[in-house]
Amino acid sequence: MINWLWQANIWLSILSVLLLSLHPLLLKWFGARTLYSLWLLLPVALLLPLVPALPAQSPANLLSEIWLVLPNDLGFVPQPNAVTFVMLLLWAIGTLLVFGYALLSQLRLQRQLNAGRHYRSGTLLCYRTDSTLGPAIFGLLTPKLILPDNFLQRFDRQQRKLILQHERAHWQSADPQCNLLALILVALFWFNPLSWLAYRRYRADQELACDARVLQQQDNTTLVCYARTLLAAMQSAPPTVNLNLITQHYGALATMTERLTQLKQRRPLLKYPALSCALALLCAASLLQTTVAVTESQTTAAQTKTEITPIVRINPRYPVKAAAEGINGWVQLSFNIDAQGKVENLRVLDANPRAVFNDEALQAVAKWRYHPDHAGSNLTIQLAFELDTDSR
Repeated sequence: MINWLWQANIWLSILSVLLLSLHPLLLKWFGARTLYSLWLLLPVALLLPLVPALPAQSPANLLSEIWLVLPNDLGFVPQPNAVTFVMLLLWAIGTLLVFGYALLSQLRLQRQLNAGRHYRSGTLLCYRTDSTLGPAIFGLLTPKLILPDNFLQRFDRQQRKLILQHERAHWQSADPQCNLLALILVALFWFNPLSWLAYRRYRADQELACDARVLQQQDNTTLVCYARTLLAAMQSAPPTVNLNLITQHYGALATMTERLTQLKQRRPLLKYPALSCALALLCAASLLQTTVAVTESQTTAAQTKTEITPIVRINPRYPVKAAAEGINGWVQLSFNIDAQGKVENLRVLDANPRAVFNDEALQAVAKWRYHPDHAGSNLTIQLAFELDTDSR
């Protein structure tokens, strides 16, 4: 678990740094909608450590270890690593706190909305509130719309139409569901400041992308009206982005300013932003494949120079009948190490005497664990079952 968490955190950090540092250029070249879709790379980063490693192209480590098994060997019970346990405990506490905060915030919001006026229009549940939350839309399975009490007075007919189109665009793009995914990411990687910075930037890009969808193929008159709508919304906008990870908000003051600026450039510089983005991702994938190949070759070279020993080793039990009859022997086994450091493709190569110690050897070695760095290695070991002088 901690190995996956560490590797996923590295990928998450790399992608966050790239998206945050290159954000102005990406927004200018690709446009708001394509840039927003690039944030899907972050959840993909969670899957990268789970991709099975390519088998290392190294020769089998012939008879790399000979283990001695004595009659008084009752098996080795590994003790949990105290440092690893504490780290996992702290991580779990932090994750639960983030989830707990998000849940309490959502319950507080729902309680506040239930206390006010609400009505249903078809499948849409509408809430009227005197707070600064609206206009906003939330919900995972069914949409719920929040509107301020002064919605009719604050905005004219055309502005109200654009606002409702904006909120509907959020729902049609599954933004509330994406925010739940963002909640999971932030909760899992709460210890990484980049995850919080990336979330803040992601939410701002979500609003920019929604603006771009609403204004697609609209004339300049509608654009001016939309800008006035943003200005009207700025008068009651909160100073910072609300950290409710699921609910959509019409925007904080800083976000509103950026949205107004982005309205001046409605089209990206590149003629085909989606195609350009796909080519960029293809180049990134090629670079990733090259990096993985180099890493694998370096790991393989290091493994040929380093003795591969298990970090968890269960000793086979000496068969009672063999011990009573004074039988010694040995078993040669071959197996591979998978991406989690577990033993796979375990089989008996040879044994003497045959079928006496095989079962005990297979049961024990199947429980061995190696460091994941040795993934892809092929090992051949020999277990020597010998009686000591006192037991003969």
